[in-house]
Amino acid sequence: MLVLLTAVVIGLGAGLATGGRFRNLRSLDLELPWLVLAALVLQVLAFSPVGQALGTTATVCLHLASYVLLTWFVVVNRRRLGIVVAGVGLALNFATIAANGGHMPASRVALALAGVAYAGTAHNNSTVAGAGTRLGFLGDVFAVPAWVPAANVFSAGDVLIVAGIALLLAASLRGPRPVGEAA
Repeated sequence: MLVLLTAVVIGLGAGLATGGRFRNLRSLDLELPWLVLAALVLQVLAFSPVGQALGTTATVCLHLASYVLLTWFVVVNRRRLGIVVAGVGLALNFATIAANGGHMPASRVALALAGVAYAGTAHNNSTVAGAGTRLGFLGDVFAVPAWVPAANVFSAGDVLIVAGIALLLAASLRGPRPVGEAA
């Protein structure tokens, strides 16, 4: 959720700084926006006490299903550059999570830098990267240092998701461009 908050803050800030207006968000007009909400609900459910009670298999299925919904959303809204950029990040994360049994691998070095410690080898949607990790370089290999509030680890896919959502919001705040005008 911190990824989404970061994207929204950056996107709104950039859009307003470049002359955008909140009223222009009305022109955003995305197809099937409920898919994003449904995917978020699945992820919250999967990584809540309810998900824990359902067990690991159900949690992994809910997590992967959320990515399927988000992929559907990206496909139907691919005409927007920000959606495409976020979609590439989503694809990187989805591939990495699917290749690792439904969990995002996190680098031990990044976890240590962020001050994040797992009681075991897994926590929520993440697992500590090890010898059998696939696509580890696409996992959570970057860190917000522990001295920063809400420090955590993140992936290249997360960076693209933030950039894409921020781009979408900033462009939307600036409003629709007349036909033929450069963006």
